[in-house]
Amino acid sequence: MSKDAGGWNSSLSEKPVRSRLRRLVDWINLTGGKKVHSLIDKVYKRKNLEMTWEKVKANRGSGGVDGQTLQAVEAQLDSQLERLQRELKEKTYQPLPVRQHRIPKRDKPGEYRMLGIPAIYDRVCQQALLNRLELIFEPIFDDASFGYRRGRSTKDALRKIWTEIQNGSKWIVDADLRDFFGSVDHEKLLTLIAQRVADGRVLRLIKAMLKAGATAEGSSFPVSVALHKAVWFRLCLVTYF
Repeated sequence: MSKDAGGWNSSLSEKPVRSRLRRLVDWINLTGGKKVHSLIDKVYKRKNLEMTWEKVKANRGSGGVDGQTLQAVEAQLDSQLERLQRELKEKTYQPLPVRQHRIPKRDKPGEYRMLGIPAIYDRVCQQALLNRLELIFEPIFDDASFGYRRGRSTKDALRKIWTEIQNGSKWIVDADLRDFFGSVDHEKLLTLIAQRVADGRVLRLIKAMLKAGATAEGSSFPVSVALHKAVWFRLCLVTYF
């Protein structure tokens, strides 16, 4: 918090300081006058893939339907990244279905939520894509949005709530959308992403990820999303917030 003439003050003027945007978005007209026409080559750039691997490794987590562990991928990392780069460049990349895992809901005995676990190879691809999309869409997200955004946390959200209370607000609404990730309109999502991204290869890549399906207990079935939740949430922010 900062201190002014009136005493201690908590405000959104103290929202997290963001690092300088990279050149990819320096020229983007945020009123929608320009689009990014060539993006896929920046997604599969080797440096981006290497940085992405470090993020995926740091996040840890179990493997997907292919049974590959982080240790197994790391043991053949060079060939794995070379393969991913080649598949993205040659348009042969095809994401695997996610592995569905049931997690008991807290305070709701007998109820479960489904956790989708993409293969580590696919998580690298998703994060590599997110690294580039984030630079394009982050500047237009609402300042009151804090979920799954780099440099923002629950503490920042609580600071925002406290600011609203100090400014006279009297109501706080706690709400949840049932099956939000499972019910988002894919075509609308892709249409709105296309307002900023004109690279058809990137749009097809996102669509392939959305349609990858899932497996659970040996059975395969379609699901509405096969993306890592953080990646999916940011894409939804583009469309609905």
